Amino acid sequence: MKTGIIIQARTGSSRLPFKVVLPFDRTNAIIEIILNNLKTNSQDIPVVLATSTNGDDDVLCKVAGNMEVDCFRGTEEDVLGRFILTAEKFNFSHIIRICADNPFLDVAGTMKLLDHAEGEAFDYIAYSVAGNIPSIKSHLGLWGEVVSLKSLKKIKEETGKKLYYEHVTNYIYDHPDKFRIKWVDAPELVYGRKDIRLTIDDVEDFNMGKEIYYEMKMQGIAFNTPNIVDFLEKNTHYLDIMKDQIKKYTK
Repeated sequence: MKTGIIIQARTGSSRLPFKVVLPFDRTNAIIEIILNNLKTNSQDIPVVLATSTNGDDDVLCKVAGNMEVDCFRGTEEDVLGRFILTAEKFNFSHIIRICADNPFLDVAGTMKLLDHAEGEAFDYIAYSVAGNIPSIKSHLGLWGEVVSLKSLKKIKEETGKKLYYEHVTNYIYDHPDKFRIKWVDAPELVYGRKDIRLTIDDVEDFNMGKEIYYEMKMQGIAFNTPNIVDFLEKNTHYLDIMKDQIKKYTK
């Protein structure tokens, strides 16, 4: 079994184009923050950036190259296929999937998911939050998820729906009877919370996240889940903004 980290990224966001390459902490863009974090804390697991063949995404491969991270390019709309081809090229049997719009990514917490893979072969491992919601479907933006290449190929064989090709792992937890799934309860301090939003979707998220990141960095606060929650509890005006954003994106 060879595990690899694949971070999906593109510049073509409809709500905030080029958000992952815009200056975020006055030094680095979101994609640089995430790649640095992964390279430093990923326990020597190889990291690959998977982006599209769209010319606008050349900048992402340039950033990856400058940081000595491999870049793979595939179809823009078929993200599922892009993951499969990336895993095949780099011979990954299992993938730690990371989304590029999460600058507060808890890499150490994400790596702990691998502990649950020992002794039993799971198709999918992820944190769950209140109501057994996969953390990747929440607003938290704190962790990645672990999925087998075999499972991704199974999705490709069983469905042609655009939803599942765009969101990669939704088919797995929409059809739990077809896969071996391991749910890990998210840490108690965030498990039941529905008022924290750290994922970056639009300009309001970006500006708020940028401010939080800068303040924590200037105060020398390490970026981990307990510290982030503690910072927000001491600066509740950010939680007020988050509540409005969560309401905006709750369907």
